[in-house]
Amino acid sequence: MKPALSFHIKLQRNDFTLDVKAEIPNGITGIFGPSGHGKTSLLNSIAGIVTPDSGYIHLNEHTLLDTTNSINVKIRKRKVGYVFQDERLFPHYTIKKNLLYGEKNPVQELFDEVVETLQIAHLLNKKPEQCSGGEKQRAAIGRAIISGSKILLMDEPFSALDVNLRREIIPYLNRVHQKFSLPILIVSHDLPDLLSLTDNLLLLKNGQLQGHGKFTDLLDRPENLELMHQSGWYNVMHLSVFAHLESKNMVLLKSNKSNLQIQALTQTIGKNVEVNQQLKVLIKPESIALSKEPVQNISLRNQVEGIMKEVFLKDGLAFCVVDVGENIIVEVTEASRKSMCLEKGQRVYCLFKSVSLKIY
Repeated sequence: MKPALSFHIKLQRNDFTLDVKAEIPNGITGIFGPSGHGKTSLLNSIAGIVTPDSGYIHLNEHTLLDTTNSINVKIRKRKVGYVFQDERLFPHYTIKKNLLYGEKNPVQELFDEVVETLQIAHLLNKKPEQCSGGEKQRAAIGRAIISGSKILLMDEPFSALDVNLRREIIPYLNRVHQKFSLPILIVSHDLPDLLSLTDNLLLLKNGQLQGHGKFTDLLDRPENLELMHQSGWYNVMHLSVFAHLESKNMVLLKSNKSNLQIQALTQTIGKNVEVNQQLKVLIKPESIALSKEPVQNISLRNQVEGIMKEVFLKDGLAFCVVDVGENIIVEVTEASRKSMCLEKGQRVYCLFKSVSLKIY
């Protein structure tokens, strides 16, 4: 399958050099890295706000930049939607006028689809100041789609939102991708925010591409672990509802590609989830304990068997990559690793509480 976006961007600014080459699939991709390491410069280059010193950018097989052949498509012709963290809506316009800004002949069917997908019909006659942060963010996304964008770029979209509003916007981004089949690039220095939305990551450090791919696949390299650990992280598991255990007020979740099964609290998921419904399950590495044997007479609802794939040591901690049907990371102290003699290739059990799970 051909990538939706491919680029090789070289950009020199004072003492900072950005040199990144990647192919991005048609999906939601998170761009993660510390502040000041090139994430926004990458987005600005794709949008045409910044012109790279050399390189190329191809979007859906259309060339936006090719310095070798002196091609540099102007910003307004790139069909790149850019949503900034401050939304940048016109305060004196209604939401409807903001949505249609610059559109001389708007397509009514597209307008209606955007309004329905983002559920903003009740906002159309309001001014931005009358809307919540999440509502303004949805309006900004809608404006980008109506303008005919073929890709959506988002720079720190969650930074101005509180936790509840962040959870509100995430389902809409998934709906936008599914409805309009737009590739979406989201920049953030907050890894848990990105992982709640996508596990396809592009890791940037010092202007260089350090890793690119599925989160679970990136765990095999210690330099990736070190970079991601600095932000706080979550394990990400893709599971589906297997059964409702009503007598226990629990829901049994199962992987579609392995024998992995876990139990989650009904109130964490909601009573309306259906059997076979796909869910994303997140858990912090430090919320998981390890045992070499199944533990009897314990209140923990989940004991998941796996094989130790790797052990990385840093600052008195041991990061254990365990294959439980997919890779998960478990954080224990180096003292615990030594006392348990944890090594690569061993069979272990990952123990965790149902209340430790975040589910989307």
